[in-house]
Amino acid sequence: MVIRRGLRRLVAGLSALVLGSVLLISPAQAASPLKSTDFFNPAKILRIDLDLPGATVSALNDKNTYRTYAPGAIVMSVDGRSSGSLPMDIRLKGSTSISKLDASPSFKIKFPKGPSGTGFLGQRRLTLNALTQDGSKIHEYGAYALFNAMGVPASKTGWARVYVNGEDRGLYLNVEQPDENFMAKRFKDITQHVYEGVAVKDFKPGNDYGDNVSGAFLADYGWKVTPNKNDLAELISVVNYKDPATWYKALETYTDRPALIKFLAVENFLGHWDGYTGPNVNNFFIRSNTRGKFTFIPWGVDQTFGENRQTRTLGDTFLTPMLSKTATHPWLPKETARGMLYTKCIAYTVCKTAYLTELKAVSAMATKMKLGTLMKSAAALIKPVLLTQYPAGSSLYEISQLEQTRSIAFIATRQKEVAALVKTYKIK
Repeated sequence: MVIRRGLRRLVAGLSALVLGSVLLISPAQAASPLKSTDFFNPAKILRIDLDLPGATVSALNDKNTYRTYAPGAIVMSVDGRSSGSLPMDIRLKGSTSISKLDASPSFKIKFPKGPSGTGFLGQRRLTLNALTQDGSKIHEYGAYALFNAMGVPASKTGWARVYVNGEDRGLYLNVEQPDENFMAKRFKDITQHVYEGVAVKDFKPGNDYGDNVSGAFLADYGWKVTPNKNDLAELISVVNYKDPATWYKALETYTDRPALIKFLAVENFLGHWDGYTGPNVNNFFIRSNTRGKFTFIPWGVDQTFGENRQTRTLGDTFLTPMLSKTATHPWLPKETARGMLYTKCIAYTVCKTAYLTELKAVSAMATKMKLGTLMKSAAALIKPVLLTQYPAGSSLYEISQLEQTRSIAFIATRQKEVAALVKTYKIK
């Protein structure tokens, strides 16, 4: 056993040495430079080589430091185009899904700002998701595509095959981070804050406490210029108005109300039980402009398309109700209140009608954009990587194929449910 470990370390060291020599190629020396469109091209798989020095490897295998950025280098390449070697900082990503570098972690990567302040090809950050909580491997791709098709500001995605010091780590999803560059591209006005919601906290009175790295809402952007949560405090006050008509009217001023209702509708169509409208009230960003008007941005959409990860029964579907104040999730059999903005909306007839109208539009959009076909194409593209990633006869590979089929079928199931709701409530 000791000899095997020694050999593995020797091979890893030689791989890193060889990789290091490859990574010395600069973008100018590359045969053809990478393009910005290569980052989120759904028809290609980007190769990403991470070169991590020993100190960074150690840090990313230590629970005390694996969420702290550490230095390394990255090369991205596809179709003969390459970024060349780029300096970067890297840390591990996740909460319940986080795992050490030696396992199957997701990554967050930061590029130096550089003279233009935009990092590399307009990207300041990369989020590489290991897809460990998505048996199908295609949920996030399909979910973000539907959000974007509906006009909800959402991340673009691209496929990546990741190598760490020469070791093939398999398939990842490259997810556009909702950072300052994202905001500049999606919004014409000036961003004041970008907050990330903390699970189960919601917009309850008093949840504007803390600084940028503490509290029920973490300020990912804007704290240096505006080091307070006054805009969040105003929104929380409005969310808690008692009179439904006054509440709904105030949403016009303090939120992009049409975009908010679309956001609620898409989350529910997707069955995103780990999102804002789920019982966990989790995985969402909110962005305010300098007038204190907020827009919701989806995140962490792997728990979608009805996947039931709690049971051992393969191919079963977990259906989150699209019109209910409470819900369960696969690990929580007890009914729990869902996101406040959602529950208040469906309790007020005017808002509920707008929400159901948007649900109808989401269902129609899934057909118009051929969401099922897009997901089938994605499944075909990533299949060779999955066959390499998992051992022959692996149950994980079989699960991926079964879950892909089930997830695509979920779309039609949801459309039938929407049609029934529309008929019941006589939505035009």
